[in-house]
Amino acid sequence: MAFWIVYSAIAILCVILTALPLVGYCDCAEWVKIAVYMFLFVAWFSPVLIWNWQTRKDIPLKIYSLFAKMGYFLEGFAFLLMMVLLIRDALWWFLYYFSNGWLIISPLKDNIVADVNIITVLVVLVVSLYGVYVAERNPKVLNYIFYDKRIKKPVKLLVASDLHITKMISADKVKSWVKFFNELKPDAILFPGDIGDDVVESIRKQIAELKKIKAPQGVFYVLGNHETYFNPYAWEAEFATLGWQVLHNSGAGLQDTGVYIAGLPDDRAFRVNIEQSIKNAGNEYIVLLSHTPSVLKKIANNKIDLMVCGHTHGGQIFPFNWLTKLGNDGMVAGLYEKDDTKVLVSRGVGYWGPPMRVGTSGDVILIELKPED
Repeated sequence: MAFWIVYSAIAILCVILTALPLVGYCDCAEWVKIAVYMFLFVAWFSPVLIWNWQTRKDIPLKIYSLFAKMGYFLEGFAFLLMMVLLIRDALWWFLYYFSNGWLIISPLKDNIVADVNIITVLVVLVVSLYGVYVAERNPKVLNYIFYDKRIKKPVKLLVASDLHITKMISADKVKSWVKFFNELKPDAILFPGDIGDDVVESIRKQIAELKKIKAPQGVFYVLGNHETYFNPYAWEAEFATLGWQVLHNSGAGLQDTGVYIAGLPDDRAFRVNIEQSIKNAGNEYIVLLSHTPSVLKKIANNKIDLMVCGHTHGGQIFPFNWLTKLGNDGMVAGLYEKDDTKVLVSRGVGYWGPPMRVGTSGDVILIELKPED
């Protein structure tokens, strides 16, 4: 109940912050103002209905998927519109007051404001549609090479995070991801959580496509926070049936490579035990699989060579990249080094909520581990 109250309060505030600069100060017809307010309320509150529909079995899958994508798109569009309007008006008024008269476009003239508002809405719509294209295309491949004397032979690891498979994601889409992964020919695939984002029974057809992944050294998985919302033990059992190595404060070595993969569950839902996960590692090169990069501060004084994570989405929609940086100890995407541990953070393959990416794109990380001469 507390969540719904907080969300509703935030949504109403966002409606007001968006509607005021659009129609609040313009000399436009009342029906236009009412229509704008109604559209914004639908955009911000449609996710509430989607969340309530998500676990219902009496709604046809195609209808749910279509409605959910439209609803989340409207929310993303409304969010971008609000941010653009706030930034635009702050800059506009600042320039107007300090321009000494050279700024001809005045924010005090209704006809000018109305024209600028129309242009702003159209620009945000185009950006939103492009964001859908970016979110739906195949992720970029980021390549990293690391050398170490303990590595016995070259190993290629593929990190694919945050697929966020829900009923909105079709089996064909998952099939295309699997084909993309297989074409990179990894020796092992690492999934750092948020792969399933729904009730297991609702998306078994989509999850079944993941069984077609080809990785001779195995597939390794740890829980993300979104699996914990839908019975994490059911998700661990489901991925185990695919033949994956489910790492829950545990680890396993890659055969004849000198590389050891350790894994921790999502640290906000479970107690992490780094000592237990690496107890069988010996003198091997340790790759730690964790959903969140911020878990690094909980495993201090343990020698981890490389940690791979997801969770951040790279911010997904501007300006969340700034907020994401604050919530993840400054680690949003790419390579970092802290406390003698290298940390790779993936922006993820899929998306959460609005089916768009603005200011960032999805990625997979291809890691080559090689013996040091």
